[in-house]
Amino acid sequence: MNQDISDAGNSLIEGVTKAWDRLLQQVDDILGWVPGPVPSVRRPSAMGDGELRAALRAVAAGLFDAIGAAGRADAAAIAGDARWRFNLPAVVHTQVPAMLTEASDAFRLAVGGLDDHASPAAIGAVGRLADTVARTRWLLEPSEPAQRQERGYALAGAAIDRLRSISGHAEEIEDNGSDGLADLAGEIADRAATMDARLAELRQADGLRAVKVPKRRTLLQSYLPAGAEPFALLTATDPGPATTPSALFYCEPDGGDPLRDFQRLQLTRAYWLAQAIILYAAMCEAAAPVLGRGDWAETISAAEPRFRPLCEEAGRRYRLRLRRGLHPGL
Repeated sequence: MNQDISDAGNSLIEGVTKAWDRLLQQVDDILGWVPGPVPSVRRPSAMGDGELRAALRAVAAGLFDAIGAAGRADAAAIAGDARWRFNLPAVVHTQVPAMLTEASDAFRLAVGGLDDHASPAAIGAVGRLADTVARTRWLLEPSEPAQRQERGYALAGAAIDRLRSISGHAEEIEDNGSDGLADLAGEIADRAATMDARLAELRQADGLRAVKVPKRRTLLQSYLPAGAEPFALLTATDPGPATTPSALFYCEPDGGDPLRDFQRLQLTRAYWLAQAIILYAAMCEAAAPVLGRGDWAETISAAEPRFRPLCEEAGRRYRLRLRRGLHPGL
């Protein structure tokens, strides 16, 4: 009797494992991915933390190879509004490819950084990716072109405000004795004022309202895709002084050499790889209709059965560790 139950259990496990393996092979065949075989073909729940991280790393490489290069080429080929002569994107069909390029860069930095170690610097790239995804999804939320363009002008206005603040920083540095920045600060301020005035003219000519870009916290809480975790992204990717947090990632409590264990924290690295994959897939899905890349939706749909179980398992383990009391870096 017990032997029959054991045999049945083993058969069930073997059947599930084979089904998982077939699914992974089907996804690979559809995408034509060539970064090499996934280091483990076991079910995610059966993988060790290191195996889980390695499998997510292979998926990340395949996702970028399938989409990233094409996204950069498409972005370079799109012309802007002839009424706007500045390099800063101001309309939706130029802002989306620009943000896709930024997201692709952040994704590559995050994946490459997490190859070496978990650190605030590597995780910060995931935060930059999250900011870009949230702004893009906010921009494209309305279905009406006019409402989208109102938000596009809002993003351009926020970028101009940022340029104006850079002018202020240059003036402060000049006050502290740095030579040659007074003229630069004035030039930046003049250019920002010119751009702001022209943006107001375009908004009025198009009959659009002036709207504001939501604050970062609101964007991350409201516009991230399913599976992305705003709490983690708001806390671990907050751009602040990194000296003390870095020590939490780099050092063992009793070790004298802070460099000797850069390869630790496999679960932390797996979790942030999972967050990066979820975010980048959402970015490509959002940008695809604007860029006329319907094939990207097929790519993501084919890839999701592969990466979603891995991401969910990484998230489950990471949250379990947090519920036990401390961040894995502590």
